[in-house]
Amino acid sequence: MPGDKSVSHRALILSSMSIGKSEITNLLEADDIKATIQILKLLGIKIYKKSDKWIVHGNGTNGFLQPKKDLNALNSGTTARTLIGAVSSNPIKCRFIGDKSLSKRSMSRVTVYLEKLGAGFKLTKNDYLPLETLGTEKLIPEEITISKPSAQIKTALIFAGLNIAGEFSIREKVVTRDHTEKLLQHLNVKHKIIKGKDGSNLIKLRGPYEIYSKNIKVAGDPSSAAFFIVGALITPGSKITLKNVMLNPTRIEYIKVLKKMGGNITVKKTNKISGEQCGNISVCYSKLKAVNIDKSLSPFLIDEYPILSIAASCAIGDTRMEGLSELRHKESDRIMSIVSNLKKVGVKARNENDSILITGASSLETKICKIKSYGDHRIACSFMILALLNKNIKVDNEKCVSISYPRFKRDLVSLLRK
Repeated sequence: MPGDKSVSHRALILSSMSIGKSEITNLLEADDIKATIQILKLLGIKIYKKSDKWIVHGNGTNGFLQPKKDLNALNSGTTARTLIGAVSSNPIKCRFIGDKSLSKRSMSRVTVYLEKLGAGFKLTKNDYLPLETLGTEKLIPEEITISKPSAQIKTALIFAGLNIAGEFSIREKVVTRDHTEKLLQHLNVKHKIIKGKDGSNLIKLRGPYEIYSKNIKVAGDPSSAAFFIVGALITPGSKITLKNVMLNPTRIEYIKVLKKMGGNITVKKTNKISGEQCGNISVCYSKLKAVNIDKSLSPFLIDEYPILSIAASCAIGDTRMEGLSELRHKESDRIMSIVSNLKKVGVKARNENDSILITGASSLETKICKIKSYGDHRIACSFMILALLNKNIKVDNEKCVSISYPRFKRDLVSLLRK
């Protein structure tokens, strides 16, 4: 499997904030990651590819330079939000821009916390890109409580905190993806994680830090693996094994959901890669049944709801997915994207507030169905999987998968030929 997108972003940024030369292998070379690379270069970081490795020469936690051009995050919310945090504790001014889709996604959900630390921002309509930052190396060390679960917000605050003098704490009421914390551990950055009895996490940093560079290998992306897993589950006669997949518990909750649906899935742990447990996932065709997916699982399924909706459309019974409000703030309004496209292919689907209800279909629409991806890579990939069962399903913009998985169609076709 190609490198994990979330870890690829973080590996590049943390290597840039380290001192010395880092080598990153299995970096995901997708559009979102290219946006992060280009912005880091404009911030004075030397980055280049040599053979199959990406080389990063870090300038330290206070080493970003004044950029001469706008910083274009393209379609990547992770790029924009986490780098806004990283530059906020450096004494430079930056102007972040993005494409049409990203410019409709909220940035104040990050800046509101950074402003409490003393950083300054100027947002379009008080919420959107283009956004101007007024960074300072004199941010105030305080305890910040994140009200809504978001790994991007947490990571933005951690990146800012690496250059804050004194004890800085981040409390998340609901635990989210911990790739940033695992990379801090891999890089020997001293920090504390205190688990509360109420299920919260308190992350304590004491900066400013001097981080010394270390080579990083990026584990295979479990969110990309999810497409092939569901594809195998719904396609009669399928049997596949996916290798080098990250098995971080905050990223493979969807496997538990698919097993509850009756999916024949076997996970075998192999080794750890840069602090992340990895393994191989074997999948066979299975007759799926509907389940209820509780809202408490939403922080761990946020990228997998589109492909889980495809599994639900092929399952017997009514599947209910709850607590999906965060889906309205992704590359598209994914609640609307999922429901409207499922209806096109003859699957009964509707949304109730922040929930989606899907009734599995015994057969799909026989007429040609044009799926509208809304430029959302996960919507496109998901309906390209459903098209395995019906060649009349056509996705309007297959090229948008390059945001996260440029080789997706090639890898999918290679599996079909075996």
